[in-house]
Amino acid sequence: MPTEPSLSFRHLPQLDGIRAVAVLIVIVSHAGLGRIIPGGFGVTIFFFLSGYLITSLLRVEIAEHGKVDFKAFYLRRTLRIMPALYVTLAILTALFLAGAFGGQVNPSAIPWDYLFLSNYSHLWGQTRGLPVPLWSLAIEEHFYLLFPLAFAIYTSRGNFRRTALACAIACVIILGLRFSTLLWFDDVGFNYYWSHTRLDSILFGCILALWQNPLLDRGAWRPNSLHVVAALVTLLGTFAFRDEIFRQTIRYTLHGAGLFVLFSYILAEGSKLLQKVLTSPPMIWIGLVSYSLYLCHFAIFQALTINTGLNAVAIGVTGTLLSLGYAFLMRRYVELPILNWRRKRSAAKRDELARIADKSARDELAQAASTLPS
Repeated sequence: MPTEPSLSFRHLPQLDGIRAVAVLIVIVSHAGLGRIIPGGFGVTIFFFLSGYLITSLLRVEIAEHGKVDFKAFYLRRTLRIMPALYVTLAILTALFLAGAFGGQVNPSAIPWDYLFLSNYSHLWGQTRGLPVPLWSLAIEEHFYLLFPLAFAIYTSRGNFRRTALACAIACVIILGLRFSTLLWFDDVGFNYYWSHTRLDSILFGCILALWQNPLLDRGAWRPNSLHVVAALVTLLGTFAFRDEIFRQTIRYTLHGAGLFVLFSYILAEGSKLLQKVLTSPPMIWIGLVSYSLYLCHFAIFQALTINTGLNAVAIGVTGTLLSLGYAFLMRRYVELPILNWRRKRSAAKRDELARIADKSARDELAQAASTLPS
């Protein structure tokens, strides 16, 4: 039988710390240490975290109301992703027109960046768009166009284990799709960018949200130190083994399994030292601005490389500082105003619902009183 779900999903500061770890992995890799630091793994952490968070919230919504409010879901998603993204793309387009990126950008590829199709545009010969890692955002947006509807259709009230099993089956199918690339394309590296070959990185997070969720399931599995060591050894092994077919097929499945263990451990607060690091003020702040950091850092590194004579170390340091400054401005002038508007809108909606409920209760009392004998 499914465990009784909790109807509350509290925010943990550790999650902001995980975001910080993920974006720092990506930035350090793009700063020139890509052969040592696996930047793609930072993106995989983002995928897993996104699947876990959004599915947990959908699970609570189903448990409380018996349905998913699709309008509210897509409004939240749009306000979270689009403003910062399109402001950044507009700035980078202007910089491209001003010559900041030299000949590194193909103008005919830029429209596909705006349409979340840059991870497939190489199939029709449009590559080298704006210097933003938009392929990962495309994967997420393709996933969330369909997932809430599939979740709502497939999930009956409280039957979350069955949905977790469906997600696991989908992960197996996607692994098969990665192997099928070998039959149709010369470059198995396409698996890294395509939505249909990387959605399982999000689905593994969905599975944790639906099954053995440390924040929602009573008695959820708590990994011990041996489990954590095994997960870390597995992840390190995937980085050490350099066979390209393995890296573009089985590796992503092993990453999902390893992150399932590590996230369970972190969310269950298994290590006080780790919790202290993840919840430190610098990590929390970096986690809060991680989205804008992710959007801007690669373009800044590229612009510095093309237009200055700085060495690699200076570009890495200067680019990181400029990225932090850009992320601060984006957080203050774009993300926070939208967040505050959303909070006011939600509060007004709750007040309106409370007024309707209060009026309905008063009407019922008045009707009952009118039927009493005088």
